Amino acid sequence: MHKTWNKAFHKRKLWKSVSKPGKLLYYMQPLVEHLFDTWMQPLPFPTLLKFLYSCVLIFFIMLPMLYPLFVLLSYYGIFQYAAQEHFGLETPEKWDLLGAATKLWNFEVTNRKYLLRLYAHGSVLRLQLSWLELVYKLSLGKIIFRHL
Repeated sequence: MHKTWNKAFHKRKLWKSVSKPGKLLYYMQPLVEHLFDTWMQPLPFPTLLKFLYSCVLIFFIMLPMLYPLFVLLSYYGIFQYAAQEHFGLETPEKWDLLGAATKLWNFEVTNRKYLLRLYAHGSVLRLQLSWLELVYKLSLGKIIFRHL
């Protein structure tokens, strides 16, 4: 006599009758339980690390759905490229994947006051460094005058 109640579900005869989404949910279940355990139990690290850890877990939970979506988008992009280049077919704006990717790639902030100006070279860099040096000296002067 076999002890079926001690066998894992994926080793039982009933496993063959389970659909593919059911099998996918069965294998994702430990990750979801681990995600809930992470938030319900007090862990020795702060909530920000819990959040980052949860994002990684959610990514792995969503991976079986994200991968086919990525493959479908890639094949649609190849199909759209071939249709535009070889057959001259134009896709509607809502379905224009290559146009949206081009817009995203070439995105530029047109309102100059919102630019962060994180780049610096040449005279601009010297100006920024001299300004930082001046601020540093002034802050040291304030510290020195406070102690006198």
